Amino acid sequence: MNKIKGFFSFFGLTFTQVAVATIVMGYMELSLSRMGFTATDSWQFYLLHLLFLLPCIFLMTPAGFFSDKYPKERVLLWTTVLSIPVVGLFGFGAYTANMPVLFTSIGLFFVLQAFQGPARNGYMKELMGVRYLASGTGILMIVSFVALVLSGAWLAFASLKEFVIPVISVVGAMQLFGLIFALRLPAIGAYDMDLHFPWDRYWNFKFARRKVAKAWNNHALRQSIIGLSMFWVMIFLMVFVIQDQFGSGSLFHQDSLVNYAIIGTAIGLILGFVYAMRMSKNFIETGLVPMGTAGSAILIFLIPLIPRPYNAIAFTLLGFCGGIYALPMFAMLLYHTKPRSAGHVLALNSTTQNLCIIAFDILAIAAIRFLGVDRMDLFFILGVLCLAGTIWALCVMPQSLLRQIFRTTLSLHYKFLVNGVKNLPWEGPVLLVGNHISYIDWALIQMASPRPLRFVLSRRSYEKWYIRLILTQMNVINLDLEHPEKAMEEAREALLRGEAVVVFPENCLTQTGNVCKFRMDYSAATKDVPNLKLVPIYTQGLWGSSYSMADAGYREMVHSGGNRVVSVAFGEPLPVDSSNVQVMRAIQELSITAWTNYIRRLKPVASAWIRTAKRKKFSPMIFSPDGKHFSGYSLATAALTFSHVFAKLLGNEKCVGVLIPPSGPGIMVNLALLIKGKTVCNLNYSSTPESMDYCCKVAGVQTIITAHAFVDKLKQKGVPLEQLLDNYQVYYMEDEAKAVKKPTLILNLFRAIVLPAWYLELRFFKKVSLDDVATIIFSSGSEGRPKGVELTHMNLMGNIKQCGSVLHVRPDDVFLGLLPLFHAFGFSITTMLCMVEGIPVATCPDPTDIRLIGRVCAEFKVSIMVATGTFLRMWGTSRYIHPLMFSHVRSIFAGAEKIREDVRNLYRTKFKLDIFEGFGCTETTPVSAVNTEDFLLDDFKTVVVGNKPGTVGRPLPGSQFRVVDPDTMEELPLGEDGLLLVGGAQIMRGYLNDPERTEKAIAVIDGKRWYKTGDKGHVDEDGFITIVDRYSRFAKIGGEMISLGAVDFKISENADFDSINHFAVSVPDGSKGEKIVLIYAGEQSEEEVKGMLRQIGLPPLMVPGAVVKVDELPRLGSGKSDVQTGKKIAMERLGISAN
Repeated sequence: MNKIKGFFSFFGLTFTQVAVATIVMGYMELSLSRMGFTATDSWQFYLLHLLFLLPCIFLMTPAGFFSDKYPKERVLLWTTVLSIPVVGLFGFGAYTANMPVLFTSIGLFFVLQAFQGPARNGYMKELMGVRYLASGTGILMIVSFVALVLSGAWLAFASLKEFVIPVISVVGAMQLFGLIFALRLPAIGAYDMDLHFPWDRYWNFKFARRKVAKAWNNHALRQSIIGLSMFWVMIFLMVFVIQDQFGSGSLFHQDSLVNYAIIGTAIGLILGFVYAMRMSKNFIETGLVPMGTAGSAILIFLIPLIPRPYNAIAFTLLGFCGGIYALPMFAMLLYHTKPRSAGHVLALNSTTQNLCIIAFDILAIAAIRFLGVDRMDLFFILGVLCLAGTIWALCVMPQSLLRQIFRTTLSLHYKFLVNGVKNLPWEGPVLLVGNHISYIDWALIQMASPRPLRFVLSRRSYEKWYIRLILTQMNVINLDLEHPEKAMEEAREALLRGEAVVVFPENCLTQTGNVCKFRMDYSAATKDVPNLKLVPIYTQGLWGSSYSMADAGYREMVHSGGNRVVSVAFGEPLPVDSSNVQVMRAIQELSITAWTNYIRRLKPVASAWIRTAKRKKFSPMIFSPDGKHFSGYSLATAALTFSHVFAKLLGNEKCVGVLIPPSGPGIMVNLALLIKGKTVCNLNYSSTPESMDYCCKVAGVQTIITAHAFVDKLKQKGVPLEQLLDNYQVYYMEDEAKAVKKPTLILNLFRAIVLPAWYLELRFFKKVSLDDVATIIFSSGSEGRPKGVELTHMNLMGNIKQCGSVLHVRPDDVFLGLLPLFHAFGFSITTMLCMVEGIPVATCPDPTDIRLIGRVCAEFKVSIMVATGTFLRMWGTSRYIHPLMFSHVRSIFAGAEKIREDVRNLYRTKFKLDIFEGFGCTETTPVSAVNTEDFLLDDFKTVVVGNKPGTVGRPLPGSQFRVVDPDTMEELPLGEDGLLLVGGAQIMRGYLNDPERTEKAIAVIDGKRWYKTGDKGHVDEDGFITIVDRYSRFAKIGGEMISLGAVDFKISENADFDSINHFAVSVPDGSKGEKIVLIYAGEQSEEEVKGMLRQIGLPPLMVPGAVVKVDELPRLGSGKSDVQTGKKIAMERLGISAN
């Protein structure tokens, strides 16, 4: 904001103008006091004061005309230049004690002030723009009051001795500074040089009456002018009373230096302005107006009852209430002024205020002089005036007060964020269409909206009497779910009146935390409504609250995290004739903005975990098959201990290699490194030592942390680790654990139990930001050399929270943690998600150890499994896995490869379990979409489909998919196959040390980052994504593109291939360009497989041109097919040269 050109010049000019005006008025008052006219005994004193307000009244139309005809910065410059000789005349009158000259100069000075006011206020709006209007208004008022207080205090100090020369000097210096600032104002804003002033209608007030009528007919302008007039009347009336109450005849007398009432009120006003600015960050918070007037009324009645000096606090609070009342009123006035007529409106505002001040001050003087009213009785009158203002504010803006009450109440438990409010028109018909995650979405959206909203809600949403009372005040439109026609007609009538209406087309609260299919047709509400705007909205943060349909386990997990963030995002208006699917997709895409705002306020991974560990206390966090389990406290103790050890061993090394399988020690080492701000690089021990060495060199790894037991096990499997470990500094966990003394463990256990999480973080954690890289995960390399993917703390925390919101966690859930830590799923989902969210994880170092898998699932009552299709098939077909071992399993999520139908049927028949397929990549941390459970709504006849076999599900909350043409990047129609893009906060920072590849992989569209997955697929009307194949897994045969994934799928559909593991690759072919080769492992010979392929009736172009039998299919550590190695094997066996 302070980067706005002219920002400092304008507010510097404002400061000098207000300071000069204060000193001039103060000097006049002190001069009158020395002549014997005092506030306490002379009504002439006040009448003389009021005479100087008359120029603003009589020059209303000329002042407004000048601000509209000429550039406002030029009007400010001219009046500043003209004020220099006026100030010189003032100095001459003051120095010679010539009262006629002095009063003449002051009169001329206020004539110039009449022209400066409208130009200054109008220029501020054009300088700051609508976006920063409330902030600019607050700064303007703060600068004005600071200038008033400082110049008044200086004048009081200067009046202790001979002060004519200091006053003349300061006023002259201020005026010169003001001239410098005025010369530096940039030329901005609107003006109309063709305007002509109608002098013939000026003298008979016809011109003034026309301008007043035009502004007065505007409801918002009328409210603002009345409200501001009431504010200034209260200020002047309070000053009038305070002067007598505190026994000083002048505000600028030396006694005023200790006039804590005035100082306290001024400080309170400034604090009120600051608070109102903060609350009006996204829009002008008019809900502060009734709260400010009500607070002022209460305090004014209390102040006479509070003894000095304690009532200084009450005066400060009174000023605060006045500040939160005045700023929204002034900002609303400026907002509703039009650039080419702002001058007249602002001049009318000044004139109205001055007339009200004159009228009320005259009445006050008359009451004191002729009716014998005590000055303190005016305090009661002032309180009644504030009370009347409160009633007036409640009548004209009841919803604004409700919004502010909701906002204040919500802030006790939530941090409230709003994004894109500029997309919501302030006037005219608007239909807002949003997702529905809780019973109080209406309150959240109303808090985010600067204008009153009418909600279309089912009566089930407000069964409680107090909710019904509130919604009645908000004119809710009652929706009959069975027959919505009446509600739609009422909504249409409201839109025709120019109101804003909110609908939730899902027709129910979400059962999954995601945007569900629209079941309500709201098109009848939009029929023939002129100038209608259709605005999508997305609410985030209340899923998991007691007002949502989330499971108890997720609610407990969310509530235990302390204060939460809730947000509302307004999208750009859509065409009114947009289909339900288009609007639903726009809302889902808008979720990226809301979730990104939320994730930005989360803690880094280690900081989030330590809070969970302390919450879990002695409850288990990690189950280990060897019996060495970790509770919350024991894991915190171990991680704190080894974080100190690693800090000494590693020094300033940034990236550290880890060679440990998924286990308690492996998880603990990763957490300990994250505590010290290290970037973790878990090495892929299923690859070759050469590949691991390559990854270490690319990542800049100098040190590897491993374990003797694991190294020995790898060596027994024939992995020659010496050529890797000899090149790096290696630390073995067994050796380092022996070096840890027992008192150190006891001390860290004491710290983990006793010290609060924030202190542990402050004292022992290295400070990192969400944008720092937490881990480098090398992609599997299934189609080339491994790529280092940089995943930040924001990526990890974002995906953790996204996945947590759709898992439907229960209090007794246990994860199966068998995916390796070098795999994105293993690190992010089965490890860090469990650590951050407090879900116990049962580790299993080797996913191929089938007997151990069965025992772990049975012993630790595993309920949620995340695995690949290969592992699932391996377990399901094994005789060592009895259904009773999986008796506690309720959800199985699979990804990394397409799930074969025979595997689905196997789990349905053997374990009575569905497999929920998902989609993700290392570059998306990794999960982007997932199928979930189906739900039955409370009408007992409508099923919300969460699982569509054959698809990879819907996008996660805060994520979205686009299908584009891979060449033009143009978005394709719904249902058409194309390149899949994924957007969301979980998108990687980039490829390690490879900006060119990063630039190719990331597309920036509409300001959002989208990852090009390389997959071909489409999205259906319900939002489910279907993956056809990878673009790189196509064979070009005779000019035709054939999907190798489709070939795999067609072959696997045949029952004869159930016992055969296989996948297809493409190799060069001299006649057709490429040909398909089937790599398989089974008992059948190659000739038998060729015969089987001929019998299953594949389309001619899909029939493999060759088959290659291998003892065991090449696999990656994740269980995915190693396509690159398979292709090499096929080319070697077929004698095809790589060149």
